Amino acid sequence: MLSNRAVGWSSLALGAVTGLVLGLWSFDGPMAVPEWLGDYEDTSRRLARLGHIAFFGLGILNLLLARELPELRLRPRQRRLASLAMSFGNVFLPLTLFAAAVYRPFKYLMPLPALAVMLAMILGAWGAMRVANPELQDG
Repeated sequence: MLSNRAVGWSSLALGAVTGLVLGLWSFDGPMAVPEWLGDYEDTSRRLARLGHIAFFGLGILNLLLARELPELRLRPRQRRLASLAMSFGNVFLPLTLFAAAVYRPFKYLMPLPALAVMLAMILGAWGAMRVANPELQDG
């Protein structure tokens, strides 16, 4: 199984790669914009830009979680769930954004990885609150 650190760094690298590719089509770049991507304000192009940024943002969150997870007051199963949920969301949210840019019905898959990221962040916040307030007990 890949670690959050490996997924996070890979995501940052993919953010750079997708940015370079998208940059070829920006500001009268060296390549014509593919027809399926449309104009700058078209939904497909917006989804592609959001996928590019999601690689960066989620990669950073995954690296932060990797760093903090060992210190959070979570049970081992909660720690594992947060780790897996964050990596799942980090991989599949940008991919579903790019997929939806190509084929719009893929947008209906976006809530799954988004909810996974939300779950990881909630578990991280809960574990951090328990570090700051040791009187909080599992209920």
